Order: sequence, then C-alpha cells, then structure tokens
Amino acid sequence: MSNTEVIQTLYAAFGRGDIPAIQNLVTDDVNWDNTRVASAECPWNGNFSGESSLPGFFAAVGGELDLTVFDPHTFTETGGNVTVQLHIKGTIRKNGAPFVNDAVHVWRLNPAGKVNFYRHYNDTAMELAAWRA
Repeated sequence: MSNTEVIQTLYAAFGRGDIPAIQNLVTDDVNWDNTRVASAECPWNGNFSGESSLPGFFAAVGGELDLTVFDPHTFTETGGNVTVQLHIKGTIRKNGAPFVNDAVHVWRLNPAGKVNFYRHYNDTAMELAAWRA
C-alpha cells in the first residue's frame, strides 16, 4: 500500500468511526500534537501523542462537533509525507455555531507505512470564534 493509500484508509476508518482501525495505522509513539495554535482551547486541539492518548482526539471531535462535510479531496505524496487538502463543514455541539473550513493535514509515515506524525492546519480564528459563540 502506498503512503497515500494508508492515509485514504485512515480517513475511511474515521468516516466509519472505527478508531481501532486508525490506531492500527499509527505508531505507538505517534506525534499528534496541535497545541501550538491560536485555537488551542478547542478540545480537539490538544496533545494526543502516543497510543494511549490518541482516542481522546476522536472523543473530542465526536463529542464536540457535528460534521456534515468532511471531504479530503487532494492528496500529495512526497517521500514519507502525505499532505491532504480538505473541506470541512459542521456545527459546534455546545452552541450550534456553524463552521466552514478549508484545512490541510500533514502526515508523516515511517518506512513500515505507519503514521508517526500528524498536524492539522486551518483557519484557527474562525474555529475559535465558533467555539466561543
């Protein structure tokens, strides 16, 4: 499986809510840390690095967001890196605030084809405004 196919498989598992399948695609020490963003107070922007912390990311996304569109549409693979452009749309559960976001995910895979690094880049000002609404 190519690195792009691994990431496409991961997104398909996310769409099904299959967290164990996602965990099988990442290393035990995966670096999954989105704390250095302006919207760090949003629960899904924490440090979820490592096998034991990663389910907390999906719990935060599933518990706090209602996603109506999650469209990873453009995949670019260079060496062990896969960059994905996405269109995301939904509402914040606690306040019903809508959000629409174009985002970029950056994935790094080890030589065995497992994800060992993930970052999410998006409009953090919009995200924070929706969270605080």
